[in-house]
Amino acid sequence: MTVEAQLSAPTRPAPPRTPALMWAVVALCTAAITVEGFDLIVYGVALPSMLADASLGLDKSLAGTLGSLAYAGMLVGAVVCGPLADRLGRRRLVLASGVVFTVFTVACAVVVEPWQFGVARLLAGIGMGGVMPSCVALSKEYAPQGRSALVATVVLAGIPVGGVLAALTAASWGGSLGWRGLFGIGAALSAAVITAAYFLLPDSLPSRPAIDTTPQDAARSPRDGGAASIRTILSRPHARRTVLFTVANFAVLLAWYGLNTWLTQLMREMDYPLGSALRFTLVLNLGAVVGSFALAALADRIGPRPVTIGSAVLAGLAVLCLSQGGGTVMILGVTALAGVGAHSALTMLNDWVASSYPTTARATALGCVSGFGRGGAIVAPLIGGWILQAALGPTTVFYVFAAAALLCAVTLLAVPARRD
Repeated sequence: MTVEAQLSAPTRPAPPRTPALMWAVVALCTAAITVEGFDLIVYGVALPSMLADASLGLDKSLAGTLGSLAYAGMLVGAVVCGPLADRLGRRRLVLASGVVFTVFTVACAVVVEPWQFGVARLLAGIGMGGVMPSCVALSKEYAPQGRSALVATVVLAGIPVGGVLAALTAASWGGSLGWRGLFGIGAALSAAVITAAYFLLPDSLPSRPAIDTTPQDAARSPRDGGAASIRTILSRPHARRTVLFTVANFAVLLAWYGLNTWLTQLMREMDYPLGSALRFTLVLNLGAVVGSFALAALADRIGPRPVTIGSAVLAGLAVLCLSQGGGTVMILGVTALAGVGAHSALTMLNDWVASSYPTTARATALGCVSGFGRGGAIVAPLIGGWILQAALGPTTVFYVFAAAALLCAVTLLAVPARRD
């Protein structure tokens, strides 16, 4: 066997497809995304404690910079690991990426200087970025026919579920654990899930054609490698939608991760007590989980296009309402709608992307769209920090996040409904 063939072979042969195996793969991929979500969103709920820790010496601008580093790492991880997953096997990339973000989340809990935290957060982000495209592509391969949007929603619901767990942990034990303890819990959960995936997660199934697959696409072998996959997504039939998907992903990630990074602190700036501020982050992610399942069922009936665009519009309008403040109960309801809209737009966008490219290029498409789109997640913490440091107030931050969600909707309207 040649070296190239050895590299291209999956690390574990795909077992026969059964309903139990299908849902086991979905469960393991969801668990991996959940612990990634915890490790990612825990920064937002730990931020008030970190700002209050005099030994770190953080101001709001520096806090924003540190918050952006995980997303910068995710960009690198997604872009690099997407093509590698198509070439080397998705299971292998899930495990390797999971080990990376677990190790460096431990490092986040023990560092003593802000620059050390920033380096650890950047490297953890590289691992986080590698997990998502591999998990989405692998779970989609095992998805039952006609349940594509549901499976994508289940797997990507792991991000807000992780956020819920992070907010609950901070609300229940944050005072005794401190910000270091919160990162330590995230690392422990990650280690447990990656260990289970090592023993239980299979690798890719033989390829099935995707929507809009041409005979030339179908004839390509996975051994053509990442370069062939990149050529596919930038070829004439796919290039326009690749660019538009990337811009839309940039915008919705700016809105979604901007809220998850800054919502607790923004509500503190609007004079809500810390307990209430943590509840807003909890409700944001609970709304994302519950609402995205309802919208996924709708997307399986009418397709991801109208659901994704409508979700982005909902997110933009809800965030505009958040900027006006109000009674706690009303704002909690609006926060839930913002979570429903922003996360559903992100989830359905990933399903739309995965359904728009040949199977052999699917992880590459997801990695490139989510990776370059990850720039929105990178600038979101920075924008929040700059605006607050400049004393422009939380209302301005909300305006920026609302505009990003509406930009996502407008961009997706330009995506062709069928192949050009």
